[in-house]
Amino acid sequence: MAYNYVVTAQPSTSVHRCLRAHFTGPQDVNLLVAKGRRLEVYLSAPEGLKPFLDVPIYGEIEIILAFRPEGEKTDHIFLLTERRKGMVLAYDMETREIVTKTSGDAYQRTGRPSDTGFIGVLDKQHKVIALRLYEGLLKIIPLEQLYGSSGPMVAFDVRVEHLRILDMCFLENSAKPTLVYIHEDENEHRHANTAVLDLEERELKQGPWSRMHLEVESHMIIPVPQPRGGVAIIGQQTILYLADGTENSSTAPPALRKSVMQCHCTLDSQRILLSDISGTLFMLLLQPGKGPSGVPELKLEDLGKVTSAHSIAYLDNAVVYLGSSLGDSQLVRLLTDANEEGAFVDVMETFTGIGPIVDMVVVDQDGQGQGSVVTCSGYGHTGSLRIVRSGIGIEEVASADTEAVIQGVWAITCGVETDLHSAIIVSFIETTRVIAFTGDELGVMSDAHDFILDEETIHAANMSFGYIAQVVGSKIILLEATSRSKKQEWVPPCNLPISVVNSNSEQIVVACASHLYYLTVSESGLTEESHIELENEVSCIDVSVTTGANRTDLCAIGLWKDISVLLLRLPSLETITAAPLGGDLVSRSVVKCVFERQDYLFVSMGDGGVVYFPAEFSTGQLGQRKRVVLGTQPTIMRSFNTSSYNIFVCSDRPSVIYSSNQKLLFASVNFKVVDYVCPINSAAYPDSLIVVSQSVMTFGKVDDIQKLHIRSVHLGESPRRIAFDDASATFGVVVDREMETQVAGVRNLSNSHSQEDSLLPSNTDVELGHAHGGNNGPRMVINPRMVSTFCILDMHTFDVLHTHELQQNEIVGGMCVVHFQNEPAPFFCVGTAVVQNNEDQEEKLGYMHLFQWKDGKFVRVGKKEVQGSVYCIQSFNGKLLAAVNNTVAVYEWTESKELRCECQHADMITCLFVKVKGDFILCGDIMRSLTLLQYKMEGTIELVASDFETNWTYAIETLDYDSFLGAEEFSNLFTCVRDGSATSDEELRKLATVGRFHVADRINTFRAGSLTMKDTDSKLRLHSVLFGTVSGSVGVIITLEKDTFDFLWQLQNKLASVIKSVGNIPLAEFRSFVSTSRREPMCGFIDGDLVEMFLDLPTSKMEDVVDGLTRSEGAERDIPVTVDYLSKYIEELTRFH
Repeated sequence: MAYNYVVTAQPSTSVHRCLRAHFTGPQDVNLLVAKGRRLEVYLSAPEGLKPFLDVPIYGEIEIILAFRPEGEKTDHIFLLTERRKGMVLAYDMETREIVTKTSGDAYQRTGRPSDTGFIGVLDKQHKVIALRLYEGLLKIIPLEQLYGSSGPMVAFDVRVEHLRILDMCFLENSAKPTLVYIHEDENEHRHANTAVLDLEERELKQGPWSRMHLEVESHMIIPVPQPRGGVAIIGQQTILYLADGTENSSTAPPALRKSVMQCHCTLDSQRILLSDISGTLFMLLLQPGKGPSGVPELKLEDLGKVTSAHSIAYLDNAVVYLGSSLGDSQLVRLLTDANEEGAFVDVMETFTGIGPIVDMVVVDQDGQGQGSVVTCSGYGHTGSLRIVRSGIGIEEVASADTEAVIQGVWAITCGVETDLHSAIIVSFIETTRVIAFTGDELGVMSDAHDFILDEETIHAANMSFGYIAQVVGSKIILLEATSRSKKQEWVPPCNLPISVVNSNSEQIVVACASHLYYLTVSESGLTEESHIELENEVSCIDVSVTTGANRTDLCAIGLWKDISVLLLRLPSLETITAAPLGGDLVSRSVVKCVFERQDYLFVSMGDGGVVYFPAEFSTGQLGQRKRVVLGTQPTIMRSFNTSSYNIFVCSDRPSVIYSSNQKLLFASVNFKVVDYVCPINSAAYPDSLIVVSQSVMTFGKVDDIQKLHIRSVHLGESPRRIAFDDASATFGVVVDREMETQVAGVRNLSNSHSQEDSLLPSNTDVELGHAHGGNNGPRMVINPRMVSTFCILDMHTFDVLHTHELQQNEIVGGMCVVHFQNEPAPFFCVGTAVVQNNEDQEEKLGYMHLFQWKDGKFVRVGKKEVQGSVYCIQSFNGKLLAAVNNTVAVYEWTESKELRCECQHADMITCLFVKVKGDFILCGDIMRSLTLLQYKMEGTIELVASDFETNWTYAIETLDYDSFLGAEEFSNLFTCVRDGSATSDEELRKLATVGRFHVADRINTFRAGSLTMKDTDSKLRLHSVLFGTVSGSVGVIITLEKDTFDFLWQLQNKLASVIKSVGNIPLAEFRSFVSTSRREPMCGFIDGDLVEMFLDLPTSKMEDVVDGLTRSEGAERDIPVTVDYLSKYIEELTRFH
């Protein structure tokens, strides 16, 4: 089976680029953040950053620059993707949409790609962009010529004499565009040169100065603004300031030698922020010089520990955004005086980042049938485990069983001195209880006084002027909050029982069948203001206030027979707007609200669906109706607040409705069934919810409102491998940490989680190692050694139960839980390689360590030496399967408690990955793509089939016995199938590639499993695989039936023609399989991200999509597709993630 649907469950979290701009308005201070192939736009406000836009880009963003065109009021953005697609974007303030001003392709077939990455720099003075994408060549984009024609982006190439450019910038305030760049010669010596760009003759000319023989590790060049001018060059040991190539000053601070500077942000001509890979923020000060030359004195100040930043943007008022690709990003404030910790920086807000995902497992932690993904994320001091779970979690604080089915719960305040709730009213059939809080204890209120307790309460709420309103079927009573004594009662004049009611602090709207009454509350009590009789009975009411006032002039009601919703003007109860809801089931609740400055009206239905309208409450107008299915049973809604406004949908599939980046989102909740929900804010339960299911009330705290909830377990080291043992309810985790030489021995470079709990002493031998360099520099030697530690963590608490530190230079390649034959308990097996000093030499020695739970602790029960590096290991039919260099071997556990090699197969360059399916073994080779082997009962391994295409494999997975999945170096997915019915030996031994798809993110790991409930009653999904990427995204690959795939393929093509991509990049071009050796069209995969965008389209666009679209059902063919059918179909797909 080779038909697959690929969709993103968790978008990229790693920040690769960020900048400040006035993008959405002349006065708006925006932060633009590039995360993988998404551009996030934030508004800077006094209370922090507010999400504004989330823009999908057809390609991974490599370069982002901001500039202000002549005559424009806002900044425009230049973007370049990893496939060298360039575009200029602007924000249309009238349509509130991103507009592509121009676009172009910088790809060259004959160019040699630079091995030091892309570099893009902007000269605002001369309005020109220079791109270094290929060695010896610069792409020049004159900004003044961008808008002169409707054709592709205007650009030209210029030759540069030096091939290996490490970093470059434009000099400020120069007569002509002048580039300064660091380059490396063939002897690995580094130099600084200048070159003048002649825009008329389109060539580079010799610059005003050059600087020979920079420090060998110089890798970053920073332009210094006027009035000082010049550049600062950052090396591994020294910082150099150059004004004109001759006058200079330098400094060699000791802090510079301890790590590698990754990024910078210039504040002014005297202050430059620098951040290193270890998470230290520095301020480089260019202080006025004392000599006659006036050359500045350089000083590097340590501001304190922050995240490991990859990009920095200064916003305003000493607020700085630190974007990280190795962990959480941060919003910090620079301080003039040190805080309590001695740092000159305070963290204001943290943004979760789970990249890079190196490894992961899928587990059911709560035992509810829903998978959670536990990832190995981050690097060094940002290393952590991240638990990714679908939906919103409610952490249970307390619960109470009333032993009777609860009809409703309302929290009230019995006093005027505080806003905290002091009691709850709980309604049952024919009775009511008032329960008071005494500390964190609950008890029936002894002095309920005039509360009605012998009838079922329909509604209760605190009102203005110190009153409480209680509504029962026969009347409304108004009580004084402090004394609980009755102030007034109101009985419906129509002599019908009250069926529906809703209120705000000063208004109450009551329905008695088809009679509708409007009442107000004043200091003197209740007043009936108006009354109307409708043609149909009222099913639901909402009179919520959507502004800052105490009252509203708009009431929303739902009607029974005609299945419609009305907006009524208060106090007259005059109908302003009536809108049909569709279907034949009655509405159960209605809520009017405002999400991110957009009015909405939501109506929940008796079949589990929710109908909603964009609205304009000031005029009473409703927009185009949309519908989403959130359950299968009748639903009711209740609004609540966390850090923002949200709506809780109570049903058999409880959900929360919220908005982010101007988009409505629907997230599931970790409860199976919710009948009612009530917000509460008491001393014992601050900012909490009461969740009702049958007779049980659960008091809980709500997680951050987001579709996927992410929990962090900080390690302080680089997690490398993870495995889960269900029998002992533990995780096995391998972490790496770097040790560096010191006079007294060895010290840890990070605050180590495993080191604190280590059961073994640390080794003290020292070897050389590598740490990742700066933005444009190569990998740099800083003289550490890597130490790997195997840790056992509790499944629920993540407490460390055991650690075992491996010998020096023994690096872990693979780990698994293995179940050997005739052994009652499973083993953790850790495969390693002993790294040689010569990096070009293949490892010739490795080990396989076996650990087992015995007598209440983990002990090592075996160690097997092998002749090579153990890259991957898997449990295999009661035995152990290992990939060692170019060999795949099967090991058995003997009676003498030793590993013995039973058989092996050696026919690969380097086998990096193995996965198993029955007796079949799928191998991923470093160059030879996929190979399928089979284990025979007689103790042999035979070759079954191979993929003869060249793929540099990064991850593999089996879909079934004949279909296989792979990810390769250039961020592409591919599927291969084996034709078991072939007749020739050649066809039988060939794995044919039938699927190709570009993900635009490098995949590190596959895991079979799902983030949603296993009992999802859908026939669309046959099998699902999760994947984790370098940029911290989690994706889902769903295997489909051919009929489903064919329908989605034609839908995908229709959507590609209706939805115009940002940057004018065609879908077929973006998703095509491209590597250094070939370019192939997309096939065998559906772009789920595009398909699910259908739900966000306006109705007119939806109708364009379904026009001409047909489906099949059973033997019937060519059935026209409707918007309603397609919406439900895609909503079912969204529930898979």
